Amino acid sequence: MVDTYKPMDVFDSMTECTFILKPPSQQSQKQMQQPQKKSRAKGAAGRRSSLAVGREDSADRDISANGGFVPLLQGKEPIESMELRRQLFADMWTPLERLLSDTEKKVNNEGVTEVCNFVAASYTRVETAEKGQLASPFAEIATAVVFSGVNTGDHSNLFQSLQDQLYKNDHYVVLLESQYCTSLPNMLKSMLDQVAAGLGVGASGGSKGRAGGGSGTGFKGIPYDMSLLQVWWDEASPRKDSRIVVILQDFEGFGPLVVDDFIRIATNYCKDVPIVVVFGLATSYECVHQSLTKASISMLNVERFNLQRSKQCIDTVIRSVFVESASMLSFGAEAYKSLLDQFLLYSFSITGFVKKLKFAIMDFFYAQPLSVLSAMISRLDQGGSDTAFSIGECPIRLCQEQIELIRMQRSVQRFFDKKVETDGDDGRKYAVKALVDDDFLQDSVLPEMLRHLASYRQSYSLGISMVQAIQDTMPESQRKPLRTLHYYGISQLFDEGSHWKTLSAAIRRMKVPEMVLLLKSLDSIVSAAGSLDLLYVESSGTDIVSLLQQARELVADPDQTLKDEGYGEGKTFPDAPSKRIRTRTDMDNRPFLLFDNSSTDQELRALDIICGYIESILRACLSPYQNVPLYEVFYYRHSFLLDTTFSAQPRAAVQTALGKSQYYVDCDCCNGSSAPGDSDQDDEADERIMPSMNDTSIAYRLHQECRRMINLYDWYSAFASVVEQESAFMPKAPSQSEIQARFVRASEEMRFLGFIKSTQRKTDHVVRLTWGH
Repeated sequence: MVDTYKPMDVFDSMTECTFILKPPSQQSQKQMQQPQKKSRAKGAAGRRSSLAVGREDSADRDISANGGFVPLLQGKEPIESMELRRQLFADMWTPLERLLSDTEKKVNNEGVTEVCNFVAASYTRVETAEKGQLASPFAEIATAVVFSGVNTGDHSNLFQSLQDQLYKNDHYVVLLESQYCTSLPNMLKSMLDQVAAGLGVGASGGSKGRAGGGSGTGFKGIPYDMSLLQVWWDEASPRKDSRIVVILQDFEGFGPLVVDDFIRIATNYCKDVPIVVVFGLATSYECVHQSLTKASISMLNVERFNLQRSKQCIDTVIRSVFVESASMLSFGAEAYKSLLDQFLLYSFSITGFVKKLKFAIMDFFYAQPLSVLSAMISRLDQGGSDTAFSIGECPIRLCQEQIELIRMQRSVQRFFDKKVETDGDDGRKYAVKALVDDDFLQDSVLPEMLRHLASYRQSYSLGISMVQAIQDTMPESQRKPLRTLHYYGISQLFDEGSHWKTLSAAIRRMKVPEMVLLLKSLDSIVSAAGSLDLLYVESSGTDIVSLLQQARELVADPDQTLKDEGYGEGKTFPDAPSKRIRTRTDMDNRPFLLFDNSSTDQELRALDIICGYIESILRACLSPYQNVPLYEVFYYRHSFLLDTTFSAQPRAAVQTALGKSQYYVDCDCCNGSSAPGDSDQDDEADERIMPSMNDTSIAYRLHQECRRMINLYDWYSAFASVVEQESAFMPKAPSQSEIQARFVRASEEMRFLGFIKSTQRKTDHVVRLTWGH
């Protein structure tokens, strides 16, 4: 029998699950082109394909030469604009990456310092007046149990910083990973190799030592034993305060018997060789008691440490990147929620947070043609706690497409409408000239709109700082972290947010001494901010400095309040606190009387007015960013792109690939639609089972028509009826044995992917496991 079965491509098998196609390297391209050149020389078709490949290679080289940046706007973007986007991305991400790394180290610095102090204080002799220095009578290993949190992706950076600090303190550091220490000999070999080679952070071969490689240590052919470590320690003559620190980075991954045996052996040598063990835990401290025996635990001098500072680190990053950012790029409400949910609801991983942030910044500069406008904004370093910006000219002239794209933004159109409403005929002339004159738009209108945007960012940062100052006067249970406050600030109106209402209620419950302290705190925030451009807040009719000055005057002289309102001229308030609330109408109109019964009427009325001042300031500072011109450009809003990129759904992807394989493999023969432009038949065409489809896709579509129990013979019969139709496209129809082999492979792939499973109830049936899409 002649075998007519056509071998399948490597991408046909769905067991590969995910395919990542990367441009081949230059070396691989040469290797691929060498055998092709012989065949291409045979005809004109080969020469044409060679030219096409040459053009593709040149295009790939152009993309790689520009760092992946390509001209946007359908290729109409000028080259200098593309180069400016590439330069702006490098100028923004390089200092931001350094800031994120320094922030993470700074937040964890306290815990790392505590562990280093514990290592330095271990195995110290006790000073006595009679016998001098005495060693501890117990043979215990100094052990630091470090809780590093559930964010396992950040453990490498965390223990790397710990290893850095220990190495600077002249300690011998050994960093062990469970994947290389599956047995006690492997563990001892990796530890002795790293110790003898002096592998610390400063050594470039640290990763090799962790991998268990022992090249260059001088221990070849010698059995690895702790006695060898003792001999080496005596001959090396290290400093007296040096220690051998053995870090088990992922303690939960180590075998309990391996760690137990290691502790028992190390206990016999700890008096001669100062060994300090560090357990890195991701779950809880109870894991140590569950993994080790009581005899082993009794040999350890344990002290607990906590290095989990991911939430504090994220708050610091959010303040530096979003609230007090050195650049104008920020996140919209949905994109920021996606960024925050990935951190809070999944992994608490700072590394994942940084990756998602970098992806968003890359998407902004790679795919946004108006990202060149960020070159017009520069930060002024005034030593203040808030951000001050200066608006300059764009380094390049914008093309016609970029100008039209600016005019099409809705926020720009609202900016022109507001100009017409406020300035009348002059505003109308201003808007018309901006719509028809490109030079006027770029030279005059753009700087004005960017100034409004920069002013809004400064006032928003000031408002968040004021909210934190107000929160400091509230109970701990009612305070919100900065990451949550920022989300409330960009997603909720001040009059509608529940937390903002809680803040207003807390302000109204304050007494005069508390209000005085709050006003001092707010004054210090405004003064520390330096010279701010409050154009955006002032345009709404709110003068922050003036309102705070009036509030201070009201607290200092509350009697002036009643004089201004006409009290004292025949109008009086009863002085008895118990008689102030007389009717329900009085309770509804003056609710502040319910919060304080010790203040006088003048003080209560002054406090009520001051609360109104503070609310108006916060309402102006925390207004929606959608009111700012060009917010569509500088507020990243592609939350769906972030979710699909970093929150993958493999089951849905596999089901879609099997159910609509024609879209994945870009195959026209699998569409089943005779009229490409007929939209009425598209849905029906998607449901057809074509014989040219992949075998697994055919089996998947057939199994969707079954109930919970699938008869294998019926399933095979339906599969064979579809596959036998291939005879119309092939010179010879497939044989029965070939069809059976293809069905077995397809059903096994379905079983591997988790769509079906065998059952003992009916041996000729399988159970369907998935339903829906």
